[in-house]
Amino acid sequence: MSLIVQKFGGTSLADPVSRELLAKKVRAARAAGDEIVLVVSAMGRGGDPYATDTLLDLLKEFPGGADGLTSDLMVSCGEIISACVIASLLNAKGIGAVPMTAYSAGILAEGPFGDASPSKIDPARIRSVLDAGKVPVVTGFQGVDASGNLVTLGRGGSDTSAVAIGAALGADFVDIYKDVPGVAKADPRLVKGVPFMKFLDYDSMFRLANHGARVLHDKSALLAKKSALRMRVRSTFDEGEGTRIGMPTIGESAPEFLGLASCAASENRLRITAVFATGKGKGRIERARNAASALGFDTSQPCEDPDAIVFLCAKPDAPKFAQALFEALES
Repeated sequence: MSLIVQKFGGTSLADPVSRELLAKKVRAARAAGDEIVLVVSAMGRGGDPYATDTLLDLLKEFPGGADGLTSDLMVSCGEIISACVIASLLNAKGIGAVPMTAYSAGILAEGPFGDASPSKIDPARIRSVLDAGKVPVVTGFQGVDASGNLVTLGRGGSDTSAVAIGAALGADFVDIYKDVPGVAKADPRLVKGVPFMKFLDYDSMFRLANHGARVLHDKSALLAKKSALRMRVRSTFDEGEGTRIGMPTIGESAPEFLGLASCAASENRLRITAVFATGKGKGRIERARNAASALGFDTSQPCEDPDAIVFLCAKPDAPKFAQALFEALES
């Protein structure tokens, strides 16, 4: 029997079909004898009724009227809605479940509004729900500070919530469920046919996330490393093992070219970073610069990481540029 923390992101909760797949995974794990703790994000993405950006947009009607406390309290509603919906879904299927907020789950945090970090978790609160034979459905992305305020952990912070809970409970695995079958070497929306990796060490995963790869919250990789906690990035929509994140086994290592991380640099430009394994950037960075130059991108941007190189490009040009750069570095 294993104790597994399963975290489901917004796209895995966005519609009834996805939520049914979540329930199926919970039922299968319990049938195998595993104990399950669920951690949930807000449902959907910007524009969906209860997504984080949608909730924040409600406050934009009052410029200057919402401080950090108000904004964090507002967006925490999204995870609370998800926890209640999923707990109700599971209960209706005969799977006992209890929705839990950061308060009831005993998740303490410290740091500024919008970018706090978990500081301490009382495992007894979640453990009592498990001992009763039920599934705790815990709100991700949030904690309680020393003043009793709800604070959030930064975008993608539900991943960090899941890892912190897993560490507090001594979980065997933390599984991060996404709408993709693992960690890809580039955004599949930019690079066609991009491969998904079977393994990444903690530091490589952190560096990809820190450079903009949104498949995992960067803080979660560092926290997992500190706790020696085994993680898997898996798909809600298939039964694959996904990408394992942890310490390498014999014969296992991350690739020397970790991939392309991408994120918005401005409204019209994309930041694309070629990331190489630690200590493996020498020579490869120059190769990336030459490949970019051949495509008409002559100037790279400042980058503190000695094993990475950053380029900016207009969003309409990004797919062509990313595809060509990836092929040059992967070959």
